[in-house]
Order: sequence, then structure tokens, then C-alpha cells
Amino acid sequence: MLCFTFPGEGEVLRIALELADTEPVDFRQELSLPEGVGGEDVLAWEPVYFAGRLKKSGSGYAVAGTVSGRGHLRCVRCLGEFEFAFEERFSVQMLPLALAPQEEEVQLTRKDLDVRFYSEPVLDLLELACEQVELALPVKPLCREDCLGLCPRCGADLNQGACGCPPEVDERWHKLLDFRPVS
Repeated sequence: MLCFTFPGEGEVLRIALELADTEPVDFRQELSLPEGVGGEDVLAWEPVYFAGRLKKSGSGYAVAGTVSGRGHLRCVRCLGEFEFAFEERFSVQMLPLALAPQEEEVQLTRKDLDVRFYSEPVLDLLELACEQVELALPVKPLCREDCLGLCPRCGADLNQGACGCPPEVDERWHKLLDFRPVS
């Protein structure tokens, strides 16, 4: 079994697929993700750890492993920064581009979502890691489930306490106040 541990940043993080033709190839890497991975709600990434195994599988290759790390995200409700830790397992089937469906529209199955087609016979570890990190991120990053967000009038963080703005009354319901019992 071949095992690759890439020493540092700036290395070309690519493995020739043919290395896995005879025996599985294990890899481990600490990655610094490029800026922009995760979108505008990601403020910073700590190093991401990426490990797995590449092996021959039928007419293609199978890649399985884990990606883990921490990021600093912005809450979509209160705009506060919070730490997001993740550890995700992945399994991807890599097939030659010649085996890709040629129709313009294809009905995808759940199994098809874990298939990648390649034209160049190499596994780009950074590209695969970035893709897996994107999949691990929450759609709506929240600092906590019960985050109250910001006051729409004054912008105060409602998690810190009430802001003092009067309650907003919808004018369409204002007439109902006339029916309130007098105490």
C-alpha cells in the first residue's frame, strides 16, 4: 500500500490515478483552504485535515475518507461570529469522462450524486477537499438555534437583551384594539 503525507503548503496536491491500479493509495494532508471557500458567511478557516484512500474500482476509481476542521462563520440572524467544527465522511466514485451520459438532460439518482468524471487521470486533493467542506457547511449558519437576530428598527442584537423599540403594530389589525375589554 502506498501512503502519501504531503509536507507543507504550496505543494501540488495531486495524485496520479494510475498509482492505485495495483494497490490502494492512502493520503493525509493538512490543508489551508483558499479564500472564498464557503461563501461570504465564512470569515476564516483554521487548517482542514483531509485523509482517505484511493483504489481501483471497476472502470474507475473509488475515493473514501474524512475531512475535518474548524471555521469561523457569520450568523445570518445576528451577524455575530461563531466557531463551526465539522468532521464528515465522504465516498466518491471517479469515472472517465467517456462514461459520462451524453444526453442534454439526465435524471439523477442519489447514487449519481457521488460520481465525478475526469478527463485528466489525476485526483486533485484540494479540489475534492473544498467540495467536501462546502457540503459540510450549514445552508443558513446560525450561532445557535434560538438566535433572536437583530432588531429591524434599530439594529440592536436581541440576544443581548430587549432594545427598547416599541412593539410594531400592523395597521391592518389596529381596529381590533377597539374590541379589547377595558380593565
